[in-house]
Amino acid sequence: MTLKSNRIITIGLAVLFILSFLMPALQGPLGIELNGFSVFGANIATVVFVEGFYDYLLFLFTSLTNVWVVLLLIWSVRSKVKTVPTLILSLLAITSALSWKFNMEGDQVLLMGYWLWVISIVLIISFAIYRSFRNPVE
Repeated sequence: MTLKSNRIITIGLAVLFILSFLMPALQGPLGIELNGFSVFGANIATVVFVEGFYDYLLFLFTSLTNVWVVLLLIWSVRSKVKTVPTLILSLLAITSALSWKFNMEGDQVLLMGYWLWVISIVLIISFAIYRSFRNPVE
């Protein structure tokens, strides 16, 4: 793949990732639907409830998902990608993205925006891992 096609694919994946934030992602109390940006802001606001070290690690694990995905997007644009950091970030991103499913009380709480967000993360991870094995750093 050329660098130009890598950038086109990365831009397409970034647009899909951003579109997932505009769709309803979570149904809150009283049937209120929150889009991805609202859910991300509410998740960052939970830092107020952190009481101990374990709570802080859990907060970082769930709130830094989008940061890890953006790092993977940035790395996939580069001409050479390191394999081990890509695999570590990919593992962190996918496990923290799927942890939302197990933290919610029911399946009907998660809406289309969440599932598009997870699909975009899986596609970004797949492309970053492909790039890391295709053109590794010596």
